Amino acid sequence: MENVADLAWEPTSVAGYEQKWLVKRDGGTYKLIRIQPGARFPLHRHPDRTEYAYVLEGVLEATIEGRTFRIAPHGFAEIPAGVEHGLYNPGPAPTIAQVGAIKDHAAS
Repeated sequence: MENVADLAWEPTSVAGYEQKWLVKRDGGTYKLIRIQPGARFPLHRHPDRTEYAYVLEGVLEATIEGRTFRIAPHGFAEIPAGVEHGLYNPGPAPTIAQVGAIKDHAAS
């Protein structure tokens, strides 16, 4: 067991985007992400994983298959395997969300 508050935010290759890994397994991952205001995670896809996002703080705009959805605190999004998606923080404060990705055995 770990206290997530004690874990350091890890920088990524995307400016303004940090993460705290909680689970990294072959069958799936689970992490916290923090996206600074104005930061954008570019469009991408996971060919064999369904991704889930639950917003804890701030606002997240998720573009999924060309449509943009605004996700407020306690909002949830499911992104099926193989679907193009990206994330953006349009707000004045950092956005923190839980993100999980589970391997889709049917896509393997």
